[in-house]
Amino acid sequence: MSPLLIQAQTRGRTAVCNAIENSRVRTQANRNRNLQLLALLLVVGILSGVSLADDGVDPWVYAHVGLDHFYNLEYEQSLANFQRALELAPENPIFLNFLANAYLFQELYRTGQLDAQLYSESNPFLRSEKPRPDPKAMQTVKNLVARTKEICQQQLRQNGQDKTALYALGIAYGIEANYEFTVYKHWYAAIKAANKAKDHHSQLKKLDPDYHDANLVLGVYEYAVGSIPAAVKWLAFLVGYRGSKVRGIELLHMAVRQGKLVTTDAAVLLAVIYNREEKYEYVRQLLHTLSIYYPRNHLLRLEIARTYLNEGNEAAALTEYGQIAAQVEANAPGYDRVPRDRLYYQMGSLHQRQGDYEKALAAFDHITNGTTANGLLAAYARLRKAEIYLAQNRLDNAREEYKRVLTLAYPEPRAQAERALKVLESRKQ
Repeated sequence: MSPLLIQAQTRGRTAVCNAIENSRVRTQANRNRNLQLLALLLVVGILSGVSLADDGVDPWVYAHVGLDHFYNLEYEQSLANFQRALELAPENPIFLNFLANAYLFQELYRTGQLDAQLYSESNPFLRSEKPRPDPKAMQTVKNLVARTKEICQQQLRQNGQDKTALYALGIAYGIEANYEFTVYKHWYAAIKAANKAKDHHSQLKKLDPDYHDANLVLGVYEYAVGSIPAAVKWLAFLVGYRGSKVRGIELLHMAVRQGKLVTTDAAVLLAVIYNREEKYEYVRQLLHTLSIYYPRNHLLRLEIARTYLNEGNEAAALTEYGQIAAQVEANAPGYDRVPRDRLYYQMGSLHQRQGDYEKALAAFDHITNGTTANGLLAAYARLRKAEIYLAQNRLDNAREEYKRVLTLAYPEPRAQAERALKVLESRKQ
């Protein structure tokens, strides 16, 4: 790794965490005021029977509430608040982008793309079961993006230096690039949309160098293009794509420190980038700060656990998973969305590798003794329990688990159980 990249990664790390925290305090104060105002308005509206749309409510009240729900993975509540904001300001392109992004991330979450790497022990056999994106939801996203582009382009025809229109237009193309890449795997369409997003925000920065929210798109673009392998970088150069990982990281740091709307997004993206760069301790600092701000977002805690696994520190990962499981069992807000069976399979597999068989069996029991677990996962949990019983020389217990697997309608686990039973029977002879 180049000294410049190392310098860029280390410079300002504490400053970024402080910036997130300072922004959190400022924004939380604003949101608390907005939440209090919203509660008061709802009470007044209910008591008076008057439509709130007639009361001159600032639509940003609903937008801020929607953003809080969005970052806490509460997509239905998020959508409801963004839609309410749009009822009060139907031509606001920023609100349209909020709504489109919420629909998109709701689909990404539903189809398992936001937690694809968080339950690595069960991924090999559950990956094929992921649901497909809902065509209606995705069409809604496309329609909202198209509407945003239409509004922004009309505003820019009237005033080519409309900074809000340039910003919203760039974000709309960024959303398009995201769904083309993550949902449809249309690489060229994604690059084309990302390039347009970069062009609009580059133009915005020329108009106003202090428009720091634009640094999010520009930073992601710089880092992504700068990460193209050297073997194909010449092709990117020929078609006009330029990028620098160092510059991309610097721009995202600036977005965290000085942005108004993108602080959280930039912090999350920095966590993704530093995870890729194997700077795991700093990733944990970022994610811990974000988890304080968004306590109902369980994915942040799971990502922290994954950083320990990436380091090969399974014991520390298990400690983190144990804390998450405690939140699940305590019915902590937001943790009802954690797939308990996958969490306990992850824990059981790690305990098994650590040689802590009793804790492993206890974790697998959460799956096999439950009534709501994924059936395929329960079959594999029984196979793992049988392996542990074999290691403990508890052969009758192992046979019982294998026989139970044979009663289940899953070909691969059944085949493994049949082979294991044959081996056990041969030992008896």
